[in-house]
Amino acid sequence: MIRILLIGLALLAGAATANAAPIAPQLGEAHAERLVAPDGRAMAVERGFLRVPERRDRAVPEGVIELAVMRLRWADAPSGIVNMVLAGGPGDSGTGLLSGLSAARAAALLDLMGGDVIAFDQRGSGRSRPSLGLPERTPLPLEAEGSPALWLPVMADAARAAARRFAANGVRLASYTSAENADDVDAVRRAFGYATMHLWGRSYGSHLALATVRRHPASVARLILVSPEGPDHTYKLPAQTDAVIARIAERAGTPELPATMRTVIARLRREPVTLEVAGPDGVARRVTIGAFDVQWLTAQALGDPRTLATLPAAYREMAAGDFRRMGVVALAARSQWRLGSGMKYMMDLASHASPARLRRIERQARTALLGNAINFPLMGLRDAWPAVDLGAAYRKPVRSAVPTLILVGDLDARTPVENAREIARGLSHAHAVVVENAAHQFDLFGDPVLQPVLRAFVAGRTVATRRVRVREIGFQR
Repeated sequence: MIRILLIGLALLAGAATANAAPIAPQLGEAHAERLVAPDGRAMAVERGFLRVPERRDRAVPEGVIELAVMRLRWADAPSGIVNMVLAGGPGDSGTGLLSGLSAARAAALLDLMGGDVIAFDQRGSGRSRPSLGLPERTPLPLEAEGSPALWLPVMADAARAAARRFAANGVRLASYTSAENADDVDAVRRAFGYATMHLWGRSYGSHLALATVRRHPASVARLILVSPEGPDHTYKLPAQTDAVIARIAERAGTPELPATMRTVIARLRREPVTLEVAGPDGVARRVTIGAFDVQWLTAQALGDPRTLATLPAAYREMAAGDFRRMGVVALAARSQWRLGSGMKYMMDLASHASPARLRRIERQARTALLGNAINFPLMGLRDAWPAVDLGAAYRKPVRSAVPTLILVGDLDARTPVENAREIARGLSHAHAVVVENAAHQFDLFGDPVLQPVLRAFVAGRTVATRRVRVREIGFQR
């Protein structure tokens, strides 16, 4: 019965998009299961695949993509409200956010959001077909210190080879942009028969949510943007990373951290360090660590509170001449490096950056602690992929009166507080909440400090809170 209902809804939904002739999204391979909450309420979990055009910017849309979709709802009390959860990355699995939830956690999520929940694997990601996943490794050289000059040719060769394979298999990589992705978001809404949606976007998901509200303004009733990335925020500003590092140092009780970092990096620039490191297979290998190795690995560590917590101790050790910890990380990073997802590169490179932002990045990178490592290797691989530039109009601030809640961590170096402020200026009904002690990743749905804020917003009540404090990161000193 559910299979027939879902397919019927899909066939009835007209697919008028910003630049395409009407089509009918087709939802197939649908099946459902039931979960029972601890209090006895029954939930329905529905899965299927939605067929959408690969490319809509033609008089006749080209190709077909099958999006893996998933809906969670109360079985006996269907809601007219849908919460569309947009995964980040780009390239993370949307259905993975809902798959495997216990009955208790699924019920808590439905209660928190106050309506049905839909997630889908964006084009090229997760279980959607075709997949642009690139899990194979591209090992980086160990015998010399790391540098963009040494590594980018290796990475670019891997990217060009991947692009050729995709083209040979009939994949139109030019179709993998946030504009097409935003049209997919609205197609999923229409396929399930909802008039409007609440969009929940985190990191790249917030970038996609903003693109969706611009292209389909009548379809979005509320926006929740977490760790926000605006239309011109794909490439990060090195000076903002420096500012976050200073806050991390203060919060960790190590105000000397930025100075220690500069000392270590300058020393490695003069004299790289070579040491033997045992890999995961137990085999010892020689690896040479230079300034860029440390800058790049630090930039990666800033996104996750678990690795972020190790920075003060790691730099203290290196300042004392002990590079064993960094050697293990450097060996793993180089020997296991992989492109990961062609979808990620195509989406990000199509969004690109305004000339003004590119100039700021270039200027700031000359003196920033990490140089431009925060944007490596993305910016350096633009010529290796057949990237489409969405253009200056795409990168302009989004203007909207849709009620919006923005949550941003004050220790987030990838989508810093400044992003939230810039985005909010274009949204007349935006309210930003700074989450103290939160980095780029934090527990959005499970933290009891955040739940009252989310509940109030989705219920339409006024949110007065401007700052909340979550549990402090356990820094290693």
